[in-house]
Order: sequence, then C-alpha cells, then structure tokens
Amino acid sequence: MKKRAIAALGSAVLLLGSCAGTAEVTSGKDSTEGKSSSDTMASIEAKAIDAPMPEIPDGLEQFYTQELNWEECGTGLDCTTMTVPLNYADPQGVTIELKIKRRHAEGEKIGSLLANPGGPGGGGQEMAESAAQFFTDRITSSFDIIGFDPRGVGESTPVDCVSDAELDDYLAMTYPDTPEGREQSRAAEVEYANKCAQNSGELVKYSGTEEAARDMDVIRHLVGDPKLYYVGFSYGTSLGGMYAQLFPANVGRVILDGAVDSDVSQYEQQKAQMKGFELATNNFIDDCLASDKCPFTGTRDEARDEIRAMFDKAGNQPIPTADKARPLTQSGLLLGFITPLYDDSSWPYLSQAIEEVKNDGTGNLFQLFFDAYTGRTPSGEFKNNSMEANTVINCADSIIEGTPADWDRLSEELKNESPLFGDLMGFSQATCQAMPKPDHDIIKRFTAPGSDPIVVVGTVGDPATPYEWAVAFEKAFDNAVLVTWEGEGHTAYGRPSGPCVKDSLDAYLLNGTVPEDGLRCPAQ
Repeated sequence: MKKRAIAALGSAVLLLGSCAGTAEVTSGKDSTEGKSSSDTMASIEAKAIDAPMPEIPDGLEQFYTQELNWEECGTGLDCTTMTVPLNYADPQGVTIELKIKRRHAEGEKIGSLLANPGGPGGGGQEMAESAAQFFTDRITSSFDIIGFDPRGVGESTPVDCVSDAELDDYLAMTYPDTPEGREQSRAAEVEYANKCAQNSGELVKYSGTEEAARDMDVIRHLVGDPKLYYVGFSYGTSLGGMYAQLFPANVGRVILDGAVDSDVSQYEQQKAQMKGFELATNNFIDDCLASDKCPFTGTRDEARDEIRAMFDKAGNQPIPTADKARPLTQSGLLLGFITPLYDDSSWPYLSQAIEEVKNDGTGNLFQLFFDAYTGRTPSGEFKNNSMEANTVINCADSIIEGTPADWDRLSEELKNESPLFGDLMGFSQATCQAMPKPDHDIIKRFTAPGSDPIVVVGTVGDPATPYEWAVAFEKAFDNAVLVTWEGEGHTAYGRPSGPCVKDSLDAYLLNGTVPEDGLRCPAQ
C-alpha cells in the first residue's frame, strides 16, 4: 500500500532557508573572485542614494523614532532589539520585539543593506554573521549588512506550536494514501494548528509577510536610509515584493533572487515546485550517470524507478539508522532527498546517501539531510523554531481554496504532474484553514507602481522556486528587470554563479546601474 508523508509537508511551498540548518546560499564568492572579479568592477565608484527621508506614517511615530541600543556581539558585529506593533492597525496596542544584527562596513559606508535568507521562518541575523559567504568584498566594504529575525522567527518574539518531542513526531509521521489515512493526516494538521493558536495567541494572525514588510520600513528609517537597500533570497523575494507594494516610493536598490510567484494559487505553486524537483532529480541522475561514482548503472528511467521504490519501501517500513529508536520514515526520506537538490554541489552527497540505502540498508545520510532541513539536533531538540514559523507565516499569507474533496482531487492531479513526489506530498489546506487569519485583506499580487527599478533574478535549474516564477514575478512589477542565470540549484547571487551575475548585481547595489533587462548569464 502506498503511503503519504504527513500533509503538513505538502500544505505549503517547501522553501529551504539557511535557518533550517543548510545554507540557502551556500557559497558567497566564486573561486576566481578575490577582492573583485574584474578590474572594472574594482574601480567602480560606490554612490549612496540621494533622496530625502520619507515622512513617518501617521500614528507610528513612537516606533520610527525609538532609540536603538546597539551592543557589541562579535567581531565587527553589534546587536539590538527594536519594538514594533503586533497589529499595525492598532499601534497603541500590544507590541513585540525584533532582534537585529549589524556587520559594519569594512570601508566607506554608503548605506545599510537589509537581507533575508528565505524560509519563511529563516532567521536573518546570520546574514550579518556570514555576510562574506553571501556577498563579495566590494559589497561588505560599502554597506553595513543588516540581518534581522522577522516577527515570529528565532530570537524575535517567536511563535511556538508544540514541544520539540511533539514536533519531531509530527514531522516523521506517514499516513496511508487511503480515505482513512487522509482523514488521519488532516486531523493531525488541525490539531497542530490549534496548538499553534493556543501557544502563540494573536501572534499567529500577525506574523505574515505584510506585517514583516512594515517592520522593514521601520528598520530602514532607524538605520538612516532614505530608500531601502535590500537583497531577498527565495521567500525573501515575497518579503521584498510586499515591501515594494506597500512602500513603492521607498524602494531604492532591491534584488529579489529565486522569486516566489505569489500571484497564483497555493496548489499551482505546489504543482510548479513538484515539477521543479522532478527536473532537478532528472538533472542529478544525468550528472550521476556521467560520473565514475554513481549508485545507478542503467538509464535515467531505471534510476527513477529505483528512487521511487526506495520511497515506497520506506513508506511500508522505515529505514534503519544508527539511532535504533529513530528509523527514517518516508517523510524523513522525502525531506532528506529534496534537501541536497537545492545545490548541485551537494549532488555527490545525495549519491552517497542513495548508495548507503542500497548497499547497507541504512539511512544515516538521509537522516542528516532531514535534520539539516528541520534544524533538529542529535539530542532531539530543534535549534530554532523555523519549522513552526514556516507553517504560521505561510498560513497567515494563504487564501483557502476549496474543500477536503477538492484537495483529494488536486492530490490525484499531483500524482500525474510529479510521478516521483506528487502522491507523497498530496495537497491539503487543513492546517491553514484551522489557523486564525489576520484582520486585513491578504495581498497576493505585487506591482509596486512608481517604484525605482527592481532587479529579479531567476535560475533556469532552480528546483525550489522554478524559473517561470521569476519570469512571472518580474512581469507583474511596473518597473523591474530580469536577470537569468543558466545554472542549477536554488538562487544565484549568493552562490558561485560567475562574474556575469556578480558584477551586474554588485554594480546595481553600489551605484544604481540597472542590469540590462533580459540579461542571461551562463553557468560556469
């Protein structure tokens, strides 16, 4: 009997953030790059945006004028805590706190560059801690890098749903792909959503992307920039897009890399992502078969059959691991398999994990990938609340579509769209249907009329945010350009994508030189 991973893994788009234990952007500098990738770029003049400070929104003066107490928290780093309203429609009501970390510019500063690694649920403070892995020296020389944990996430006022032990069980659960199994899965989702609401209160309603984008404008003002400098990866593109929609006049130099097309239904998002993982799997297999060290010896189709058989076997009987009390379930295997697809430099480790299952009958490497994705430690604790925050933020942003009967029909469609993953993921909105919603309309389309030029970046072989999302995302904006990297893996700018990507985007951040619309950069 086929099994289905718990629907929580299929109820929202799966975006890997660096908070999840595996860096969303794994290598900031190309091996050929030192201080700069070309003499031309090394000599380019960095120029700050010359514009007046925008007026403070009415009723929010206490937040835009608060005094920040920065304290040293590492070499070249300082940290602070800022206060924002839980509900911007009620600024005199409950407040929450945001944690911010700043890496000081190594040269003459032209502004503060806010950055988000993805998720949703990705803690952004590490963007300041590890700025040299994300950005070239010319960027870290000219900008303070500002990393912040969005509301509900990490060290900011966090959402909390269940205990670590309960979360561990929830993420590992696998149910039969039968009417009874689907009912059990949906019941577990509703129970989880109810616990999020019970343990986090009103925060679950106001942890969405709109509120987080409003927080970003407070940060922009407090660090003294008249317009926003920002780089958002993966879900960070939604955050940046929402900011541009809410504050188009405050957009300065904004890069949105690995775009999420929020202007389509949740089902269409999931379907596109499943196709992206299918494509990445095929590309991985082709690369593997061309190498000397590959667990497969036949054709691509035969390799896909082996992978599918591995999933089915895990659904019927979990794969043993070194921890006898914690075998690898089908849910664990699914996330463990998907994680290394995000970065083609991790494909050799995926080959090793498959070979371990085939030869040794154990799933230790896949368990490690699963733990990296979820942030689980060997002791069974979770390093952060990224998985819980991911659910809460996705649900705060989601518009519920259809009924359980509709979800079952769409689940059947996913099986055809994605033979490897479709029936394992299924489609359900039971969690988000049970989660309390914000008291305002949910913005899904970003056009940002009147903004300065926005740069959208898409990667042709991106498994998590398919390239067509970047194309649609850029077209929706009134004033944006698209830069394409013809490479593999998730996102481009912060990875070893070559001087074409780095030089064009660095120039844009440094002095506002907008890349040519439609620029295509070859894979290295």
